[in-house]
Amino acid sequence: MKQLTHLGALMTVLCLAACGGEGADVAPTDTAMSSKQLKDLTADDVQSTCDALKARVKLSKEDTCEYLGLIAAPALGKSCSTLKDECLAAPEESTEGQAADASCMPPTDQRAGCTATVAEYEVCLIAQTDVIRALTCDSTLSALEAAPPACEALARKCPQLIPEGEDEGGQGTDNP
Repeated sequence: MKQLTHLGALMTVLCLAACGGEGADVAPTDTAMSSKQLKDLTADDVQSTCDALKARVKLSKEDTCEYLGLIAAPALGKSCSTLKDECLAAPEESTEGQAADASCMPPTDQRAGCTATVAEYEVCLIAQTDVIRALTCDSTLSALEAAPPACEALARKCPQLIPEGEDEGGQGTDNP
């Protein structure tokens, strides 16, 4: 189950890295959109929400490389610092085509039945971004094993997006 958590976190990082956008001056999602449930979003709603979120969830190259180094170090037998340095030294890849196709939202089939609002999703995504930004090569993977507390509403209303109670340390939320 921990591998699924790490994979989910990796997918978040890849999405955040591809989102593009610079600066934090993008307005938050408007009130009417914030109250919509994820299951009811149209393609235009998803695009609008992601456009409003991209500057707030954009990861620096250093954050992305440090995270990837932390995740890949055990499998590749290299230190996180070495992998981070290799990643930082690699040329920037163009995200022009990717940014247009990338979505900050889960696919439509995963949003089916999801009653969390866009606002609840945004709070969770920003909290996950903050966790990733706070990671260093001195961090442990256990920092990624439980969803941030800000994700409790999303986990409860959309368990297919954030499985509840998967951490054996009891850090997940309880079902009501």
